[in-house]
Amino acid sequence: MMRHLLAAFSFVCAAVLLFAGQVPVHAAGKPGTVLVTGASQGHGLAFAEDFAARGWRVIATARTPAKADELQALAKKYPKLTIEKLDITNFKQVDALAAKHKGTPIDVLNLNGAINSFRVGVEAFGPLDPARLNEILTTNVTAQLHLAEAFLEHVAASDQKKIVAMSAVGGSITNVKSTTAPAYRASKAALNMIMRAYGEQVKARGVAVLVIAPGTVDVHNYMALTDISQVPERYRRQIELRVLAPRSAIGNMIDLIDKLSVSDIDKFHQWDGKVLPW
Repeated sequence: MMRHLLAAFSFVCAAVLLFAGQVPVHAAGKPGTVLVTGASQGHGLAFAEDFAARGWRVIATARTPAKADELQALAKKYPKLTIEKLDITNFKQVDALAAKHKGTPIDVLNLNGAINSFRVGVEAFGPLDPARLNEILTTNVTAQLHLAEAFLEHVAASDQKKIVAMSAVGGSITNVKSTTAPAYRASKAALNMIMRAYGEQVKARGVAVLVIAPGTVDVHNYMALTDISQVPERYRRQIELRVLAPRSAIGNMIDLIDKLSVSDIDKFHQWDGKVLPW
């Protein structure tokens, strides 16, 4: 009788251990590993800083690390932050980086690198330069999907299993109210669709492909300045219209990413958690 009880107890323990090994439990807010693209400036730099401050291991990429002074300063401040050289449109370089980190679970693949027309020069119809359109689509769509596919195994091997693409409110087809920056808008609408479809492709593996519109985050706290002349010209109008998202929006998005799961892949979120129309 005792032998049968011990055998039954051993079977139950083995089953529990097997189940625990197959379905990792993620504690909300638990630091993991994040790969942040476009981390030399803007949103990418802010994400790298905030993830590092929360105790995450951060793999931050930059096209030219030697010139990324602010990112280099973060690497000195946070020992768990490392910098990798990466041009996201150089697909061989992307594949090489994925191979270098083979076997490294990446909890969050944070895709930031993009061409933002509102920062580098707004394109317009009449006529729209085909070369410019192709350049924007390659960077904002093709490169993002290639990154997601190149690092899928790394993400699938992690506890949290999240791929997060930074889109834009301008990518919402429902909300089109202006003809400004049509190539940029088209690229973000295309990004939304391709990530939404990719989410369906990989959800069976427990990977959540999420799309978030970060807005233009005031990463330098320009809104706190009393002298508007100290603010770069491209941000002044946004401050006057009160359309800049606060610096705290980056932390809000990290919290949002932590809460979202595979059940949320059919939603297009804004930085504050609001659900936007596709």
